[in-house]
Amino acid sequence: MKQISVKEAAAFLLGCDGYLIYTHASPDGDTIGSAVALALALRKIGKRADIFSVDGIPEKLSFIKNEGLFVQTEPEIFEGYTLVSVDIAGPKMLGNARNKSFALSVDHHKVNTVECESLLVMSDRIACGEIIFKILEELKIELDYDIATALYAAISSDSGGFRYDATKPETHIMAAKCIEAGIDFADINRRLFESKTLSQVALTKTAYKNLELLRGGKFAIVAIRPEEVAECGANETDFDCINSIPREIAGVLASAVIRQKADGIKISMRSNANIDVAEIAKAQNGGGHYHAAGFTFGGSFDKALELVRSIFAEIEI
Repeated sequence: MKQISVKEAAAFLLGCDGYLIYTHASPDGDTIGSAVALALALRKIGKRADIFSVDGIPEKLSFIKNEGLFVQTEPEIFEGYTLVSVDIAGPKMLGNARNKSFALSVDHHKVNTVECESLLVMSDRIACGEIIFKILEELKIELDYDIATALYAAISSDSGGFRYDATKPETHIMAAKCIEAGIDFADINRRLFESKTLSQVALTKTAYKNLELLRGGKFAIVAIRPEEVAECGANETDFDCINSIPREIAGVLASAVIRQKADGIKISMRSNANIDVAEIAKAQNGGGHYHAAGFTFGGSFDKALELVRSIFAEIEI
């Protein structure tokens, strides 16, 4: 694997064809938006490009153009494909996808363990969509309505609507260029941050009911057990609206949401202060960003809860 620049990534994309772009499992606005923008741009310059998302497209992201872009099933034979991943930090993020190796991986996570021939990582970027934006600039691709919508959704999604502290002046400049393409940015933000399904409303009520504050309210945990998820009629994509809930409480420095997944107990961590949750997650074979990271725990639900309590008990503040 070799690390490459934006310019080298653009040259690579010009030199190949037959792209199959992978998003991560439990897809969010950044991975879907990045994949769609890249696929549309590649098609615009005469390349063949499709997208595969192992968990499909969440309903809340249906406003991003997807007709004719996504393959429904993963190919059994990859001969003839140029495989690309976007916003994927490691093999676990691919879920049940058969393929775990790529010709090119584009990512913004601080810790990246993806198997690939070429790796473009820019961990100072708040969203993978920002990196795709730079690649499209290098390719001299004009931002039409559909590409701009996908890019804006990607950038706004991972920046928390431009509220997170990793947001840079250039983040706003990229967003402004997307708005100049005529997108309905207000509607995009409403869909991303204000629109909830009934199952998400039920999940939110459960999250507040289960809220646990530690160390005088400096740390917060929300643990939602499988039977509670079932009672809410919720699925994995519904948790997008839950992960930030404990962090939003005044005085909380770091938080965690604990839930059951098929491959173990998922712990999603967030922080507000100078607490690097990516380093905490890395110590548990996970990863992510400074203020947003996670890992999977192989033990029982109760043991996972004990582990998170012990992690928060040991953080120096």
